[in-house]
Amino acid sequence: MKKLVLVGAMALSLISTGAMAKDTLRLLTWKGYAPAKLVKDFEAQTGIDVKITYSNNEEMIAKLRATRGGGFDLAQPSQDRISFVQAKYPVYQPIDFSRVNTAQLTTSMVDAVKKNTAVDGKSYAVPHCYGTTGLIVNKKLAPEASDWSDLWNPKYEGKISYRLKRPLLIATAFGMGENPFALYNDIAAYRELMKRVETTLIDGKKLVKNYWT
Repeated sequence: MKKLVLVGAMALSLISTGAMAKDTLRLLTWKGYAPAKLVKDFEAQTGIDVKITYSNNEEMIAKLRATRGGGFDLAQPSQDRISFVQAKYPVYQPIDFSRVNTAQLTTSMVDAVKKNTAVDGKSYAVPHCYGTTGLIVNKKLAPEASDWSDLWNPKYEGKISYRLKRPLLIATAFGMGENPFALYNDIAAYRELMKRVETTLIDGKKLVKNYWT
């Protein structure tokens, strides 16, 4: 299943906090998402210096709230950390898609991110990178394992390991035969499903050898 999409969201530059220097791009991002070669090539082609601050979702939101969106030109939180933040604490500027060459990007991902980051008819992000969350099975030791539900199969007690991240909740729901995305517009039903996911993972905890981050 698809992982959370990391996106680029334009942070507000407020006069009260000082306008961004024209020859500097202040980037708020995750480690690994601004490779040295990419930064070097960008600086060579544009003459703009890149100043990078590494962070994560929660820290990004805290930093932007503290400065009311100032201090950064471009922020890269996960797409599910944009619309609700923008609705409550306006810290981003909407993306001007007329200035983005979306032909270079996967159309379905652009459409999804536009929809998922929309507030009052305006979208606040474009896709930057994305990947997959998968199930890895050693077929020599577990030849019959074939589905996410095997993560709570007693047969594999002490031989299970997985990452404690939000995609685990979504994947577990699918492993239970549910489609969590179909319930996004029904808060009560989605909450009830996540409660069942929680119970499934707690009940299966005794089978897990270790968790990793």
